[in-house]
Amino acid sequence: MVEVEWARLKAHELRDMARRDAVVIVPVAALEQHGPHLPVMVDTRLAGEVGRRAAERAARAGVPSLVLPVIWHGLSEHHMSFGGTVTLDTRSFWLTLRGVVDSVARQGFSRILILNGHGGNIVAIQVAAQDLALEFGLPVVATTYWLEAAPRFAEILDVQENVLHACEAETAMMMALEPDLVDAGDLEAARGPLESRFLNVGTNSYRWRALHEVTANGVIGDPSPATPEKGERLLDAAAQAVCDLISGPDTFAPRDDLRPGAVGGVGFRRG
Repeated sequence: MVEVEWARLKAHELRDMARRDAVVIVPVAALEQHGPHLPVMVDTRLAGEVGRRAAERAARAGVPSLVLPVIWHGLSEHHMSFGGTVTLDTRSFWLTLRGVVDSVARQGFSRILILNGHGGNIVAIQVAAQDLALEFGLPVVATTYWLEAAPRFAEILDVQENVLHACEAETAMMMALEPDLVDAGDLEAARGPLESRFLNVGTNSYRWRALHEVTANGVIGDPSPATPEKGERLLDAAAQAVCDLISGPDTFAPRDDLRPGAVGGVGFRRG
């Protein structure tokens, strides 16, 4: 098995990976409450696992790939009232991502995937991908693993179409990975509302709300149908979806509008 974890490699091995134009996966997640039955590590554990599996699959398919340690702190202000949560503000989150991408680019890597595992980060990583692509002149791609795997997840799940929060999907994946950390004694009692649009108002407008306004136990979804077997299928589906993204011929294709001086003569700093 080819080693894909950045933290486990030596500096000279990473220099060689840069010369091979390896894709670098930057997992971002959160440390936040996940109801009465799951640990606060859920998003971080799952994003790291999906990233590692995707990098291994891509490497086996001939696409050199690496995965960084997970950025475990995300935008989780809406969970703070339940306790157990660590959150950043938007600027701190953006600066953290910028520092990581800057470091990776200065090592000679030019293909970067921000892999998100927390719903509260979705808009922020999209903005970061735009800003960092323009600043460094690199194709920075941002994805959220369950959105990239949405058709696959819909075929596996029984009571929901995709990931909610501390739900069927996340509970099943944690059962597969960390069964000792899942309190599965009474999952029916851990049910929450099945509606995930708590931040929406009007037809399709946004208004910030704390999660406790829509769920009493911190859960959105129904964890009771979760099984370890389902969790393993979901993890494989997510890893394959991200692998397919990494391996796509257009995902990291050079862009004329990212070349120095291409937009109205404006240059971009790299490194």
